[in-house]
Amino acid sequence: MSKQTKSADIIIAGGGAGGLSLACLLAGAGLDVHIIDPAKIPPPKEIKPSGRTVALLQGSLNILAAAGIWPGDLQEKSGALRLMRIIDDSRRAGNEIEIDFDADELGLEQYGYNVPTGLLAATLYHHAKRVKNITIHHDLLADYEVAHNAVTARTENGMIITAPLIIGADGRNSVVRAIAGIETSAHDYGQSAITCLINHSRAHDNIATEFHRETGPLAFVPLPGNVSSIVWVNPTERAEHLTHLSKSDFESTLQDASNNILGGLTLATGLQSWPLKTLHAKTLTTPRMALAAEAAHVLSPITAQGLNLSLRDVAALSEEIIDAARVGLDIGSDVVLKKYAARRRMDMDSRIYGVDTVMRLVSQDKDALKKLRRTGLRAIESIAPLKGFAMRQGLAPPLDDGRLAKGEAL
Repeated sequence: MSKQTKSADIIIAGGGAGGLSLACLLAGAGLDVHIIDPAKIPPPKEIKPSGRTVALLQGSLNILAAAGIWPGDLQEKSGALRLMRIIDDSRRAGNEIEIDFDADELGLEQYGYNVPTGLLAATLYHHAKRVKNITIHHDLLADYEVAHNAVTARTENGMIITAPLIIGADGRNSVVRAIAGIETSAHDYGQSAITCLINHSRAHDNIATEFHRETGPLAFVPLPGNVSSIVWVNPTERAEHLTHLSKSDFESTLQDASNNILGGLTLATGLQSWPLKTLHAKTLTTPRMALAAEAAHVLSPITAQGLNLSLRDVAALSEEIIDAARVGLDIGSDVVLKKYAARRRMDMDSRIYGVDTVMRLVSQDKDALKKLRRTGLRAIESIAPLKGFAMRQGLAPPLDDGRLAKGEAL
């Protein structure tokens, strides 16, 4: 074998949260994992504060714990989510609807934590670098082919890696998905999300508040101290206008939009904005290849389902691979990959279509949709079993009976 040719048990294209957590789980079970991704991430202590955060539910935190990075320092810099509050004040004449979803009603101390995405990525990356069975190639995947019960991957710098299986966890513009010829369905909502961190004079009490407005939802999500992250959805043209305001004008506009629930607001970071789109891969596997995380699906940040869904992909795939390896099966065989796809399809489909429905309900100023949304909130508020069902479904559907999300051993 030449110096430029390596062999592995698993090739993972993509060094984001999905790919890195998957690598840590697989390597922790003894498999030799090679990651292909050009990014070199600074240590967590060098990551600058950003409005990009993610609400991770307890099942996802259990998966990160199995990967070796939770709770640790990351938890200390994340905000507990004790109560989720929805306020619909989209009717100009008033008649506000408010509904609280308290974790205590489900016997939980909190639903999960609001985690800074930059710190999450840095923590995973530097943990993976310390795991002896993980090799990270700072390179780009150029191509791969399947022959003789193996995958041969070639990087742009000429490295060749062979393995029984390649996993595409390389994001919404997945090279692996393109090489495999997998089609996607996609939708552009014509809206953008603005994110930032704010300081505020009142305590948030670990309450995440989401306003439903005519132009789109506005969410305040707690972090340690009197700090919250903001996700503010607007039609793209209005979002561009807001991001070009002066600091003082943006603070004043956000202050008005907040209904003063957190007292006086000041920006703690600059603004970031990105267009909201959904994407859905039409199949998850081809011979000796599986898609996971954002290579398989991209969701709007509304309802905080994206990374939670990705981590359930990671958990299911690692469980199927490790279970096969333990009994001596070919980990890249159709039998293993079909089991993964079957496990994930219903959970994926229900979340993708569910989030899309919610996006259309909360982000369009149409009287019929507005009335439907408000009627639904009133029903949830007044019917206890329906409210309990909505809370349990929000945590995670009972559609993938995996071990890791329950906190059980791999």
